[in-house]
Amino acid sequence: MDEVLARLAAAKSPVLMAGVEVRRYGLEDKVAELARRLGLPVVTSFMGRGLLAEHDAPLVGTYMGVAGLPEVTRLVEGSDGLFLLGEIVCDTNFAVSETRIDLRKTIQALDGRVTLGFHVYPEMPLAALVDGLLARVGAAAPRPSVPRQAYPYGFVADDASIAPSDIATAVNDLMARHGKRPIAADMGDCLFTAMEIEHTALVAPGYYATMGYGVPAGLGLQAATGERPLVLVGDGAFQMTGWELGNCRRYGWDPIVLLFNNASWEMLRTFQPESGFNDLGDWGYAEMAAGMGGDGVRVRTRAELAAALERAVATRGRFQLVEIAIPRGVLSTTLQRFVAGVKRLSMPKA
Repeated sequence: MDEVLARLAAAKSPVLMAGVEVRRYGLEDKVAELARRLGLPVVTSFMGRGLLAEHDAPLVGTYMGVAGLPEVTRLVEGSDGLFLLGEIVCDTNFAVSETRIDLRKTIQALDGRVTLGFHVYPEMPLAALVDGLLARVGAAAPRPSVPRQAYPYGFVADDASIAPSDIATAVNDLMARHGKRPIAADMGDCLFTAMEIEHTALVAPGYYATMGYGVPAGLGLQAATGERPLVLVGDGAFQMTGWELGNCRRYGWDPIVLLFNNASWEMLRTFQPESGFNDLGDWGYAEMAAGMGGDGVRVRTRAELAAALERAVATRGRFQLVEIAIPRGVLSTTLQRFVAGVKRLSMPKA
């Protein structure tokens, strides 16, 4: 613990990255307090998105390498004192790093041990480490001057077609008016769009680690917490497991489901545009909602989306399915960065 604090004190640009073990071991309150006392800017990894959302921590944003905001990427990759707290070092979190993070210069606390460069302290549980650090650190330090990630607000409800980033802006405005709610996201562009929504509780798969996760996860969220969730799902994933919404009537669940419908495997198309299997049929999902015990509406313009979201929030007792028509080839800002970054990283070096 003394060595951890000494390394952080000697660093010119220390950063704390919170990972999934912080949630698994119930340490969010203590980690937020530790970050305040140390005066460290905090980021989450991609798999840790949603951590500390309800805590007073100096949270900057989410690190996603080339897919994330450049200022967050520079903060993490330029740190000379990166503290990976409960952070799983894996491709899902670090595979799209534009600059390779030198793990020999990081502080890693994971899986019951702490590693500082070539020093390894085995049998050091994360909770014991955090408690020991708190016992050694006094009052809160000044908050870091690193600016917080800016999320889009000010949705324009006009007759323009809808892009995924418009959905993020509309949801941000909605939560500003009606309060935050937990989100369950499926894979694909709906997951990248979730990264543009104000930091809130989130469950989601990692990239393409699974598919069809969003709707069942949303039902699990409401069953476990009693909170009404927002579900983000693409039309391909909805074809797999969207029919689980038929169980809502039996159990009294009423999630709000935003179905991104571009009649396409659009994320696959961005990497393999010549493949015909990327095309999906338009099944008319909104019309199916009534038969499953919910309400459905199809929207094509930003004005229709704004009205549908307000109706969905105001209507309780039945699931609300908002089928959002998105033109093919239109991606969220985050997915555009991801695609451009992956293609750049995969190009052969001259």
